[in-house]
Amino acid sequence: MAEINSRPAGARSRIARGLAVLGLGVAAVVVVAPGALASGTSNKTNGCWSTWGSTGSNAHCQNVTDGGNYVNKSICSWSSDQVSDAEWFDRGASKDNWGQIDCTFNVEKSWVDYSRG
Repeated sequence: MAEINSRPAGARSRIARGLAVLGLGVAAVVVVAPGALASGTSNKTNGCWSTWGSTGSNAHCQNVTDGGNYVNKSICSWSSDQVSDAEWFDRGASKDNWGQIDCTFNVEKSWVDYSRG
Protein backbone atom coordinates (compact mmCIF):
# COMPACT_ATOMS: atom_id res chain seq x y z
CA MET A 1 0.00 0.00 0.00
CA ALA A 2 1.33 3.45 -0.86
CA GLU A 3 2.11 5.95 1.91
CA ILE A 4 0.04 9.12 1.80
CA ASN A 5 2.09 12.25 2.34
CA SER A 6 0.30 15.57 2.78
CA ARG A 7 3.37 17.74 2.09
CA PRO A 8 5.71 17.62 -0.86
CA ALA A 9 9.40 16.94 -0.12
CA GLY A 10 10.40 20.57 -0.82
CA ALA A 11 8.01 21.88 1.82
CA ARG A 12 9.46 19.54 4.46
CA SER A 13 13.00 20.78 3.79
CA ARG A 14 11.89 24.43 3.97
CA ILE A 15 10.18 23.76 7.30
CA ALA A 16 13.29 21.99 8.61
CA ARG A 17 15.51 24.91 7.52
CA GLY A 18 13.11 27.39 9.13
CA LEU A 19 13.14 25.51 12.42
CA ALA A 20 16.95 25.34 12.35
CA VAL A 21 17.22 29.11 11.82
CA LEU A 22 14.67 29.72 14.57
CA GLY A 23 16.68 27.50 16.92
CA LEU A 24 19.86 29.47 16.21
CA GLY A 25 18.02 32.72 16.87
CA VAL A 26 16.76 31.46 20.23
CA ALA A 27 20.27 30.26 21.13
CA ALA A 28 21.70 33.71 20.30
CA VAL A 29 19.16 35.41 22.58
CA VAL A 30 19.96 33.01 25.42
CA VAL A 31 23.69 33.75 25.08
CA VAL A 32 23.28 37.56 24.89
CA ALA A 33 20.40 38.09 27.32
CA PRO A 34 22.13 37.16 30.62
CA GLY A 35 24.59 40.06 30.30
CA ALA A 36 21.80 42.48 29.52
CA LEU A 37 19.89 41.37 32.60
CA ALA A 38 22.83 41.52 35.01
CA SER A 39 22.42 43.55 38.19
CA GLY A 40 24.34 44.06 41.37
CA THR A 41 25.29 46.01 44.46
CA SER A 42 28.70 47.56 45.08
CA ASN A 43 30.76 47.46 48.25
CA LYS A 44 30.10 50.27 50.71
CA THR A 45 32.19 53.45 50.75
CA ASN A 46 31.74 55.27 54.09
CA GLY A 47 28.14 54.04 54.31
CA CYS A 48 27.33 54.69 50.62
CA TRP A 49 26.86 52.10 47.89
CA SER A 50 25.63 51.78 44.32
CA THR A 51 23.07 49.44 42.79
CA TRP A 52 22.68 48.70 39.09
CA GLY A 53 20.48 46.76 36.73
CA SER A 54 20.35 46.54 32.95
CA THR A 55 21.12 50.12 31.78
CA GLY A 56 20.79 52.20 34.96
CA SER A 57 22.50 52.82 38.29
CA ASN A 58 21.50 54.61 41.53
CA ALA A 59 23.48 55.41 44.67
CA HIS A 60 22.37 55.20 48.30
CA CYS A 61 23.85 56.42 51.60
CA GLN A 62 22.93 55.44 55.13
CA ASN A 63 24.60 56.97 58.19
CA VAL A 64 27.62 58.38 56.28
CA THR A 65 30.82 57.87 58.30
CA ASP A 66 32.92 60.65 56.69
CA GLY A 67 31.60 63.96 55.35
CA GLY A 68 32.55 64.98 51.82
CA ASN A 69 31.70 64.76 48.12
CA TYR A 70 30.32 61.52 46.74
CA VAL A 71 29.72 60.46 43.12
CA ASN A 72 28.15 57.40 41.54
CA LYS A 73 30.26 55.86 38.73
CA SER A 74 29.34 53.18 36.19
CA ILE A 75 31.28 51.16 33.64
CA CYS A 76 29.12 50.91 30.50
CA SER A 77 29.32 48.25 27.79
CA TRP A 78 30.04 49.62 24.30
CA SER A 79 29.66 53.28 25.35
CA SER A 80 31.30 55.94 27.52
CA ASP A 81 31.44 55.28 31.25
CA GLN A 82 29.18 57.54 33.32
CA VAL A 83 29.66 59.67 36.46
CA SER A 84 26.87 61.39 38.39
CA ASP A 85 26.97 64.94 39.69
CA ALA A 86 28.71 65.19 43.07
CA GLU A 87 26.58 65.16 46.22
CA TRP A 88 27.84 66.56 49.54
CA PHE A 89 27.04 64.48 52.61
CA ASP A 90 27.78 65.44 56.21
CA ARG A 91 28.74 62.75 58.69
CA GLY A 92 25.64 60.82 59.81
CA ALA A 93 23.59 61.81 56.73
CA SER A 94 21.35 59.37 54.86
CA LYS A 95 19.82 59.67 51.41
CA ASP A 96 18.27 56.96 49.28
CA ASN A 97 18.21 56.94 45.49
CA TRP A 98 20.56 59.71 44.39
CA GLY A 99 23.14 59.97 41.57
CA GLN A 100 21.03 58.27 38.88
CA ILE A 101 23.00 57.53 35.72
CA ASP A 102 22.20 55.59 32.56
CA CYS A 103 24.28 53.67 30.03
CA THR A 104 23.19 53.30 26.41
CA PHE A 105 23.50 49.50 26.37
CA ASN A 106 24.43 47.85 29.67
CA VAL A 107 25.91 48.67 33.09
CA GLU A 108 28.75 46.25 33.81
CA LYS A 109 29.27 47.52 37.37
CA SER A 110 28.98 50.68 39.44
CA TRP A 111 30.37 52.06 42.69
CA VAL A 112 30.48 55.21 44.85
CA ASP A 113 33.65 57.34 44.99
CA TYR A 114 34.45 59.74 47.83
CA SER A 115 36.61 62.86 48.13
CA ARG A 116 36.97 65.38 50.93
CA GLY A 117 35.63 68.80 50.07
